[in-house]
Amino acid sequence: MKKTVVILGGTGGIGEAAALALAKQGNDVIIQGRDTEKGKKIGDAIVKAGGTAKFIPSAISSVEDVKTIAAEIKKLTNKIDVLILSTGTLNSDRKETKDGLEEGFLVNYLSKFIVDTLLLNELKNGEGRIIIVGAPLMKSATINFNDMQFKNDYSLMKGMGQNMLAVHMHAQEFAKKYGSKPSINVIHPGVVKTGIGRNLKGAMKFFVTAFTPLIGNSAEKSIINIVELANTDKIESGYFYPKVAKPEAKQKIELDATVAGKVWEESQKIAKL
Repeated sequence: MKKTVVILGGTGGIGEAAALALAKQGNDVIIQGRDTEKGKKIGDAIVKAGGTAKFIPSAISSVEDVKTIAAEIKKLTNKIDVLILSTGTLNSDRKETKDGLEEGFLVNYLSKFIVDTLLLNELKNGEGRIIIVGAPLMKSATINFNDMQFKNDYSLMKGMGQNMLAVHMHAQEFAKKYGSKPSINVIHPGVVKTGIGRNLKGAMKFFVTAFTPLIGNSAEKSIINIVELANTDKIESGYFYPKVAKPEAKQKIELDATVAGKVWEESQKIAKL
């Protein structure tokens, strides 16, 4: 049966690969991205692959941007079968959005929380499968409730750690609240050559530039878990899929429930939801 697929971060890397793979199944695909020219090209490729395409041109540079994207999605469809959230950024230096948030916090975590919340009805009207492109947790990761935007002590690793921990806690709390309809899961695509490292500097930039082509996965391999979760008859929620191209390998997300609940409450306040 034809599905309605929505992809944030659909004009490059993993999002683009997922869009084309799911278009080959004859699905209706809605993609969001910053680059209008790329969006048109990928839209054409989606149609050529056998799907239908709609493009939402928008950056994710503020909470209002994300709310506008959700509103545009609502105009295009009243049901969502698959929602793939693949936006991401890595910043060696702290970058602030126009509403005062640390950019990584917004792009890598909060945008996903906002979209999942605002599109809840559309997800319930469809199959409602949320798939977040994420990563394993860092052992040192914590939620800095006193300074979630790292205004005083930013580092790339601290930001990455907090944001991914928040993503996993969001999946846990969402699954707790809504069960498996909508379902929500986090997948690790492995090392993939994308544009996520464009704002890196120094040793980290050298590592990503030099080693990603050597140890990275192909986009086709990195999306195997996404495609499986988009189509499987066995729907589960609140899991992390840590192994590339091995959808049978999954871990239930079981983090501190009190902290996860507090992250949810703080996110609602920050996003004014």
